[in-house]
Amino acid sequence: MPVSRTCRALLISGILLPGVVATAVLQTKVKQPTLPYIDQGACPGEYCVYGSSWMARKSAPVYDTWQSQRRRIGQIAAGERVTAPTGLVITTKPGTIRMDRDLPEQGLKRGDIILTYTYRGEGFSAVWFGGTFYPDFDISFSKWPDGSGCGGTQCAATYTNLGDKVWWAQVQLRSGATGWINMTGADFDMGKN
Repeated sequence: MPVSRTCRALLISGILLPGVVATAVLQTKVKQPTLPYIDQGACPGEYCVYGSSWMARKSAPVYDTWQSQRRRIGQIAAGERVTAPTGLVITTKPGTIRMDRDLPEQGLKRGDIILTYTYRGEGFSAVWFGGTFYPDFDISFSKWPDGSGCGGTQCAATYTNLGDKVWWAQVQLRSGATGWINMTGADFDMGKN
């Protein structure tokens, strides 16, 4: 049964007992997530931290909402700092990973398809396969379409499609106003104070 990054860290640190791990990682069968899948609070990437000061490396438009009926309310200039209290990732089409060989320790067989939703960082992603949703699943065994990702014998699967996902970050401007930035194409130093 797959073990999440959190449970693995707790087990290694000795905080969880073996019997508790089985309960902690127990997943339930669920229908495939409904699209669009909105992952509130998601901060995709290794260095993404909400609640801290972000500095824009280049100018970015600010909108009143992340929803489709939005209007532009401002612009962040290159070099400007903002606070980013939260964000979300919207998946309109999940990515697909095809298993190239069996991975029994994960309960996966050659030919299985994993649907990916939000990338979490460090090789982890929210995924759905075999009737189960895993909010934090290690997919580091997958080769990306551009050939990056895993290497050598660690590779057991190939991304066949990255899907369609959009990351929006809420920002608080120096004026005190809040707005939303489409992070596709935006460029910020995150977590810098």
